Amino acid sequence: MAAYAALVSLMNNIEQIMIHPRLSTSLDNTHIQPLLEKAAFLLDFIEGCYNHGGGSKEAEEDMERRIASAAHAAEDVIESHIVDQIHAGTSEVSLRCSLDLKQIILDIDAIIAKATEEKQGWREEKSTHTAGPVMQRGEAGMVGLDEELTQLLDELTGYQPSRHTISIVGMGGMGKTTLAKNIYQNSLIIEHFDIRAWATISQQYRSKNILSELLSDAEKSTSRTEDALGEELYNVAEKSTSTTKDALGEELYKTLYGRRYMIVLDDIWNVEAWDKVRRYFPDDKNGSRVVLTTRLLNVANDCGSSSCLKMDLLDENTSWKLFCDKASFPQKDDPPKLEDIGKMIVRSCKGLALSIAVIGGLLLKSPKTVGFWMHVLNSIPNSKEKQESLDVLSLSYNHLPPHLKPCFLYMGLFKEDLEIRVSNIIKLWIGEGFLKQKGSGELEEVAKGYIKDLIDRNLILVGRDSNDGKIRFCGIHDLLRDLSLKIAKEQQFFHVEEEDSIVNGRERRLIGSFKDPIELPLARSIFIQGFDRCSVRYRLLRVFEDGYDFSKEDYYGHANLRYLAYTTSDNFMELPSSVCLVWNLQTLIIKQTRVDQVIVAPGEFWKLRQLRHANCYNMYIPKPPEGEVLMLEKLQTLKTALNLRLCEEVCNIIPNIKKLHLRYNIHIQGYDKSGIECLCNLDRLHKLKSLNLIFDYFTYGPTEVPQFNKILRLPSCLNKLSLKGCHLGWEDMTMIGSLPQLKVLNLDFQSVSEGREWRPVIGQFLCLKFLKIDHCKLTDWIADCSHFPVLKKLLLIGLKNLQEIPSGIGEIPTLELIGLEFCSESAAISAVKIKEDQLENEGNDVLQIQVKTSGRQSFKRKLEREGLTTDNIQLEII
Repeated sequence: MAAYAALVSLMNNIEQIMIHPRLSTSLDNTHIQPLLEKAAFLLDFIEGCYNHGGGSKEAEEDMERRIASAAHAAEDVIESHIVDQIHAGTSEVSLRCSLDLKQIILDIDAIIAKATEEKQGWREEKSTHTAGPVMQRGEAGMVGLDEELTQLLDELTGYQPSRHTISIVGMGGMGKTTLAKNIYQNSLIIEHFDIRAWATISQQYRSKNILSELLSDAEKSTSRTEDALGEELYNVAEKSTSTTKDALGEELYKTLYGRRYMIVLDDIWNVEAWDKVRRYFPDDKNGSRVVLTTRLLNVANDCGSSSCLKMDLLDENTSWKLFCDKASFPQKDDPPKLEDIGKMIVRSCKGLALSIAVIGGLLLKSPKTVGFWMHVLNSIPNSKEKQESLDVLSLSYNHLPPHLKPCFLYMGLFKEDLEIRVSNIIKLWIGEGFLKQKGSGELEEVAKGYIKDLIDRNLILVGRDSNDGKIRFCGIHDLLRDLSLKIAKEQQFFHVEEEDSIVNGRERRLIGSFKDPIELPLARSIFIQGFDRCSVRYRLLRVFEDGYDFSKEDYYGHANLRYLAYTTSDNFMELPSSVCLVWNLQTLIIKQTRVDQVIVAPGEFWKLRQLRHANCYNMYIPKPPEGEVLMLEKLQTLKTALNLRLCEEVCNIIPNIKKLHLRYNIHIQGYDKSGIECLCNLDRLHKLKSLNLIFDYFTYGPTEVPQFNKILRLPSCLNKLSLKGCHLGWEDMTMIGSLPQLKVLNLDFQSVSEGREWRPVIGQFLCLKFLKIDHCKLTDWIADCSHFPVLKKLLLIGLKNLQEIPSGIGEIPTLELIGLEFCSESAAISAVKIKEDQLENEGNDVLQIQVKTSGRQSFKRKLEREGLTTDNIQLEII
């Protein structure tokens, strides 16, 4: 929703300007305060009644465009004024700015008057129930859902006397209704239940209509003579028009009472619909069941589901079976080349059952010729069948609350089939300014909640997770991306251009994937690929990503930048002191092509008051300027700072840092031995969650290695710790093991170099889920399941001297993976034995063993001598 995003962005922008020490006097408060109040009114209007019934679609879209246009105009005036003030080195109120804002306020007044008029004319609730697809009583075709069908049949007919609610959850087009229909019509279900009833809820519903539909089905499914059935159906129809909701509910309750029933509520969108009808479903402790289908996981949870079946995208084999079923393929006389084309068509549907079904249905009634099927394959991006799928999926978008709509639309900016890093999405959303602060909570936490909500609504897909169980990557189905692009273009939320296109017009807020942006001086956000140089100034630019080898002036001359990400190939680069003029910079990402590149930040770096994330490998930051009060209280990520002197003053400047990567190297600029000694101040960082310490071991002589065990003071709030080159001893692990919240521990190259035996202490590592030990001299590891009670993944790399993995490690009930890369053969054999023991004793059957080695034949022979095989492990030979 462009209007919501524009209003929130405007309000956030004004707030940041008003608290800025130098810019706060740049705006005329006699105009700014009324502007904020009117923006807040329109935001309440959108969040309140605007999207909850009433008004035509055309009127809503027109109102949205007017609100978005006014908010964008206000931002353009304010940000252009700020650019002028920064470049002029002044903070005076501009007469031109005041006059422009005064006119915009008059325009907003007219919008508010119209909004108030429309609000008063709208009805509280739409009066008609929008019925979903008509329930077909014949057999519904179903392919590839055999396991789900069996699971549901077991849950529906199993001996659990109390009434249970079972939910089927998945994105639009996944086959939820198809599965429910097959359950409903299954002969076992018909025989098991005395009464079956079905009602389709949809987004707009009336509880009276739901009860009438259920009562009609309930009456029909009981044993009646044909004449009696006809009379009762007539009576039900009369009741639905002449009686109240409560009367229908009581009649349904009486019909169901004392009988074992199964009710299906298809396409339910909110818990309110459930709450209005559930009291009419008696629980007689006779095994009655209620089945819900929904796109929203939170609805399934809120409805008190005893079990929840999440439907995933179809795999390639199942997709092909469904296609063949829908297209009645292959037949005896079909051309042999059709199979190859058909499989390409199926792959283009990306596992979405709805797309496969509608295209298969098209081909069922079309000529089975190579030419026509190739035409369909080439036409899928613009086909009618694709539009039908988009129409179904658009219901999910229409049902989104206003704050989630811009977040979903933004996903269309990412390329097809791209694995998207969640942390990057969050930074971009914050940079765009359309996340609304909730109390004193951080915007990052707000964004994580939005991500979870979109996942629960099946609008984005979960990708890889991190070692601590958090979602690291996500994706979006191609059809949902197409939907976001379609709606974003209609609402002028953003515009994706073809490679050689040029865009004109200030209404397009986000521009992506173009080659020459020279005619876009008013663009707000640019994602650029494939060109070398840019000399244009974008006065309003706030997000800039993926440029390559620009000059520093090209970047830091844009005063309104909030998010800046680019790549450099310079071996040594100094950031200009003018970086502090980018007054609202929140995210700075400098990608380097080699690990030995160094970036030198100026002392003005400490003046970036809005900075939240700085991700620049090997960035040297000098000590803060003296005599100034500095505070980067929003800074959460700093990586990787080179030779940083973490003195008490610096700790006070960054009190809310959560992720800190530090590297120390005696041969690189800024090294000071006292900088390492300052690591004793780490425990002053009371919000630090992730710490990565790299000490380049080759820079020290044998007598120069710092005594890190005496220097390090680790904060108790750490969740993740990565060490490299610390030269600790195994006895120092007690310091790390005592960290009460530690979940991830990476002991990288030479992080432990002293001692060959490790005896962990019971009562430590109580929360550790991931442990990696990389290249150390460990020989004897004496431990059992009590030392790492919740460990999930164990990764051992280059442990040539390790005799064996303790057998008790295999008894950890949560353990999912033991991975070994180029370790001793005896250690690898011990891992195989752990797996065999678990299988023999019916223990942890989910445990996976992965072994990477270079000695294939030698390893196999040793396994054979031990009476073991490679059948139950994943073996990779290099």
